[in-house]
Amino acid sequence: MPLPLSGLLVVSLEQAVAAPMCTCRLADAGARVIKVERPEGDFARYYDKLAVRRTAMAAKLAATTSERAAPASPPPFTGEGQGGGMRKGSRAQAHPLPNPPPPGAPRDAPRRGDPVAGEGAHRVRGEAVHQASGEEEKGESAYFVWLNRGKESLVLDLARADDKALLAAMLAKADVFVQNLKPGAIAKLGFPLAELRRAHPRLVICSISGYGEDGPYAARKAYDMLVQAESGLASITGGPEAPARVGVSVCDIAAGMNAYEAILAALYARERSRDGADISISMFDAMAEWMAVPLIQYEGGAAPKRIGLAHTSIAPYGAFKTKDGADILISIQSDREWRVLAEKVLGDKALAADPAFATNVERVKRRGETDARVAAVFGATDEAALTQKLAAADIAFARVNATADLAVHPQLRRIEVATPSGVVSYPAPPALSDAASPRYGAVPALGEHTAKIRAEFMPQAKRPRE
Repeated sequence: MPLPLSGLLVVSLEQAVAAPMCTCRLADAGARVIKVERPEGDFARYYDKLAVRRTAMAAKLAATTSERAAPASPPPFTGEGQGGGMRKGSRAQAHPLPNPPPPGAPRDAPRRGDPVAGEGAHRVRGEAVHQASGEEEKGESAYFVWLNRGKESLVLDLARADDKALLAAMLAKADVFVQNLKPGAIAKLGFPLAELRRAHPRLVICSISGYGEDGPYAARKAYDMLVQAESGLASITGGPEAPARVGVSVCDIAAGMNAYEAILAALYARERSRDGADISISMFDAMAEWMAVPLIQYEGGAAPKRIGLAHTSIAPYGAFKTKDGADILISIQSDREWRVLAEKVLGDKALAADPAFATNVERVKRRGETDARVAAVFGATDEAALTQKLAAADIAFARVNATADLAVHPQLRRIEVATPSGVVSYPAPPALSDAASPRYGAVPALGEHTAKIRAEFMPQAKRPRE
């Protein structure tokens, strides 16, 4: 069964996280995504070299996994990946590492070396050669591998007339154009968006920026943590002592997902109106919307405070340490749940009936005493016994895990994606559907598809000498 966006052409002049997040989702849904990169490449390619081959990661996890490791006999792989820029090795799986390769697969995926003439021809370097050289295992950028699967990489220097002509030829055939250059930069390169709309009325254009296309902050550089600070998100994140950054790039991700959503809506509308759209998404707007509840609370006279792993409006809702040192977070959402917690987990019928703690409003007023009652029981109970009680009482709880725990979490679904350095395993996209099997394309090497794309869109053109 074809994927829902099969047959659509997306051209993206993108870098970093927000726009690649959007186009990654479009590629996953079956669109052909041509990623236009400057000659030095998307700078996210060089953030780190930590996305290593699956076999190397499996060995590392096998050496460091604790008693909480994954089951010894994981279920089979769920499907083979396909898509733009596909290389053998991309697949989906529903279990954590470490795990065996799928039946019939080679023990070690081939590694690819330097590109030849900007194309996808590569020399194969086997595991034996790699080990014999004694070199340290290095991979691709974690950010780049996460967000650029299934795309084709085209290197263009848009200071050159022939490269501008190639971009123009692609846009003439594209369904979607995504760009996250600084506001005004695309017009200076010779592609004013208003003119593109007039020339290609069915084209859906999406521009992603830090603060929008106009306004007093439009010209500012904007990166994720800057927007976390500017939007007020950092002021409500962390403990009482200081603001903190959310540990992942939430402003970029929010902008990218909003862009994806808006593009899908525009494509749906185009089916009826036959007209495209010019969409603008800013990281600041995306995060400001997420800040709606804290802002409403502030303007209502109750500004939210930073209280770490606790909830400003609900008690008890926070993390408590067990006798053997585990941090267990519980969430009590109703007064009925509080009575269940008090009686069946804390073992205190009198507390369950005490009017001083009967409502959430009263418990929040007495947060210190409320939390102390919970902490005393949790601190005297081992994790295993406590979580059994919580589960039996149907109390919402979670272990405060580290990233190492996520790596072997029994609920974690993974996909395996081919990269220039070998097959890499990482968490699967969240959407599951019975409409079509997911297929995940490979992460392209810089300029891997340049010659192919140039021949496709400008077959008569001869590139001048460099």
